[in-house]
Amino acid sequence: MSTTTPRTDQPARHAPPGPAGLGVGMRLSLHPHTDDFVDVILGALEDVEAAGLTDGLVVETDEVSTYVGATEAPAEQRLAAYLTTLVTAASRRCSGGHVVAHVLLSRGCPGEVSCDLATTGLPHADPVDLPPSGLPAIAQWSLYPLLDGDGGGGDHMAPIEEAIAAARRSGVATAPRHYATRLAGDLSQVVATAVDAWARVGATVPRVVTHLTLSLGSPSVTEETR
Repeated sequence: MSTTTPRTDQPARHAPPGPAGLGVGMRLSLHPHTDDFVDVILGALEDVEAAGLTDGLVVETDEVSTYVGATEAPAEQRLAAYLTTLVTAASRRCSGGHVVAHVLLSRGCPGEVSCDLATTGLPHADPVDLPPSGLPAIAQWSLYPLLDGDGGGGDHMAPIEEAIAAARRSGVATAPRHYATRLAGDLSQVVATAVDAWARVGATVPRVVTHLTLSLGSPSVTEETR
């Protein structure tokens, strides 16, 4: 009778971590260009809470920005819905005036929680589903896969280029910018494009961050917006 001794030189694989264990969340700053910006910002935050969009999220606002951390799946859907509704509410409250939002999305626990992603699988996320907002938006978007390695840290450009190509196929990515890609379309389309690309890269790269600067009602006119 023979026995087989289990190998112990390979790390055990466990189920993918949930949103909280993976550190999925965002930090955003809302900047309505209006004299009553305080009422617009606080009112927009209240509108999102009244809409019931804070379920499964931890929301903490300080003097600089608002942190929104996902504690329940689908994390990406919850974050995208929160962001879109907040910006829409701010635009409505300032009568369609100029509103800017600076957003940082992070996943893979870089500095947020302690986890060992080498011994777990990475969760795949379904594309977010957002109803049209009816608001045209322009954005500048940057994506940063944080690859491990010695020296170069791996081929960091491959996931970035693939994400940008997917955004171009959707018609939302319109042109390269210095350190960023220009996105244009309905606010919901723009947010979904950035969030989906971030989540898609996060299914293969343990740690990934993306920056998104949204602008609605800008007084600046370029050849692309004429």
